[in-house]
This record gives sequence, structure tokens and C-alpha cells, in this order.
Amino acid sequence: MRCFSRIMVAVRKPIVQAVAKPTPLTYIGAGRLRETAALLRTAAREKALVMTTPGMMRRGQLDGMLAEIRAAGIQTAVFDRVSPDPTFGIVEEAKACAEGCDAIVAVGGGSVLDAAKAVAASVTDGRPAERLAGTLKVRREPLMLIAVPTTAGTGSETTIAAVISDTATHAKRQLLDPKLVPFAAILDPELTVGLPQSNTVQTAMDALTHALEAYVSAYATAQTDRYAEMAVRILYEELPQVLDNPKDLKAREQLLVASFLAGMAFSRAYVGYVHAYAHAIGGRFGVPHGLANAVLLPHVMEYYLPVCQKRFARLAELCGVSDDAEEAARAKDFLRSLYERNETFGVPRRLEQFPAGAIEDVITAAFRECHGVYPVPRYYSRAAARALLERVCAGPDEQTGQNARTEGDSEK
Repeated sequence: MRCFSRIMVAVRKPIVQAVAKPTPLTYIGAGRLRETAALLRTAAREKALVMTTPGMMRRGQLDGMLAEIRAAGIQTAVFDRVSPDPTFGIVEEAKACAEGCDAIVAVGGGSVLDAAKAVAASVTDGRPAERLAGTLKVRREPLMLIAVPTTAGTGSETTIAAVISDTATHAKRQLLDPKLVPFAAILDPELTVGLPQSNTVQTAMDALTHALEAYVSAYATAQTDRYAEMAVRILYEELPQVLDNPKDLKAREQLLVASFLAGMAFSRAYVGYVHAYAHAIGGRFGVPHGLANAVLLPHVMEYYLPVCQKRFARLAELCGVSDDAEEAARAKDFLRSLYERNETFGVPRRLEQFPAGAIEDVITAAFRECHGVYPVPRYYSRAAARALLERVCAGPDEQTGQNARTEGDSEK
């Protein structure tokens, strides 16, 4: 299986790297949400569907933007029923509100942005979004999409992906196509102020996972390395600052930039086992994606250590966590910092919603998603995957820390 997966990844590599990945027009800074009306007017749009969450509307955070859009002579429709882990049913509901719209403005976290990308593609494609799941399934240019993230984590405002939950199978399915990259991204830190600390941590750890999985990918290039290294360094520097001073707009702006850069990296180099396990666990048990990534990340990166030592050693230097003369020691110091940051930021060691009895099903689903598709640097056997998931599933808390081993690395 591992040999076949390596062959498939190698075959796909030139295709993946040949497909152009556009970059959205990007507006960065406090108050830049006000650019929305001008963008729509310049593009000669007549009616925009605004997609968001009930909380954003209830708090009146979009009142000014909506007023400016309408003052510009552009009609609006509002769909504010996007919930975490949006389903294909939610996408179809939103499509019903898109009648006559020639643009979408998505304001929210990754769930809102992903749902909006699916709606934008499905409206013009003429098929249900479920039929667009997979790679390069979008046949027509989607509706113009302006993506405004309110969390610094998913990077969906710049990626080729949209993740939608399938209620029939309890799986998270991905739409992967360069056409899904939004027309414009607005990174306005004012919209992230007021996020609970747990949300700030989990979304930042999602961004860190994107950067690290892209950095160790077999598809990594000099370009994706630059994006990933910048993202990791910013996250290491700015997340503690935001947690100490939640109203620090400059630090929050930098977290948004890091998330954007990490999205640029993984759109070109892909993700790996952390996402495969997190999707399988989250789809079945409702575990927030950022939380699942945060818990899994140190363990999976440690599993990669034998083949990624040089890369981790470089990150240790860039992030200022080690100046040891020995490469092996620097690499281990970086991995130790991942565990320590989880501890410092209050990330639990276990996912209490994930029962031990589901481990085998999660392994099967994760391997199906990952093998032959994700360019991981080192493959898990079922035994190694089982050992990992036993450390993070619901159960008695125990010391998992820096001594998590890579036992069971034999094909079974």
C-alpha cells in the first residue's frame, strides 16, 4: 500500500505543480471591510449575496458594510444560517437565496468561507455542490467571491479548497479546484477582536498545521517553503502577544497574514496525516477542526522526525526556540516547543469526544483520504496510527509530552 501511494503521489506531482493557483486581490488592515462596496462597484456587480453567521448579524458587525453596498446602488440578499462544519444541505439553502446574484461576500470563519466557495461554484456550474466534491470538478468560473475571514486559521480566503460535511456518511468532503480561489480577500483585524481565547488558539493552530504540513510535504518548493517559514515564525511570535493583549490590532493583523501565507503554502504543497485524522474524527464526532489539528500536530510531526530533522532544525532557529550546535538537538527542541505551546495555550492532551472504540474506523477513513493523494514524508502503518490515536482519544489523562514514541512502525 505504501509503495502504491508513493507511486500515485509521484505521478500526480507534475500535474499538481503545473496547475496555476491564482492569488486573490488582498486588502490588509483595520477598517478594510469598507473596501467591499468599492470592489463590487468597480466590478460592476448588481446584486450580492452576503453569507455570514447569525452572531455576526445579531451583533450588527455588518450593518455598516451592508449600508455602504446598498448606497452604491447594489442590491443585497443575506444568508446568515451558516453553522460550523457546513453541510451540503446548508449550501443548497444558501443557493436558493442567490437568485439573481452576480457576487458573493462571505464574512466569517472557515465554515462560512468554505460554504460560500461551494455556493459560488455550484450556482454557475449548474450542479449540486455534492457533485463538485473531488479534484478539478468545477467546470465554469464561479460567482465573484469576496472573502473576509473573521478568524486567523483556515486560510480559506486564498486556498483552492472547500470542505463540506456529508450528513449521510458523516465524512468531510473536499472540493479542490483553483477556480475556488476567491476574487478578493480582506484581512481586517477589527473583525477578530472579541474572539474567545480558545477560538483564537484553535484557529491559529489550524494555520500552524497548514504551514508545517506544507513544509514537510514531498511537493514543497522554494516558494512554498518561504510562505510556510514566514507563517510559522509569525505564529510563534504573535500568538502569545494576542493572548496577552487581545485588543492588539497589529498582532491580530499579523495572525491573519500568517493564516493567509499558510493557505498559500498548502494550496500548492498540500496537507497530510494531521488533516486526514482530523477530518475523520471531526466528521464523525463533531470535534472542532482546529482543536483536532492542535492535539494531533505534535505527535504527527514527531513521527516525521527521522526524515524531517533538517527542516525542523531550521524552524527551531527561525522561531528562536533553539541555538544548539547540533542539528538533531535543534530539531528535537522544535518538536518539544510544539508540545509546550499546547500546554501553555490550554490545548487538551486528548479529544474527549473521540471514543477509543472508533479508532479503527478513523484509521480506515484517514488512510483512504491520505494515501495516494497527500504527499506525506513518511507513511503510517495501521499499528503506528493505532498507537497515535490511542494517545489522543478519550481516556485517562496521561503524560504524552515530548516522549511520544513512533512505535509500531511496521506494516500490519
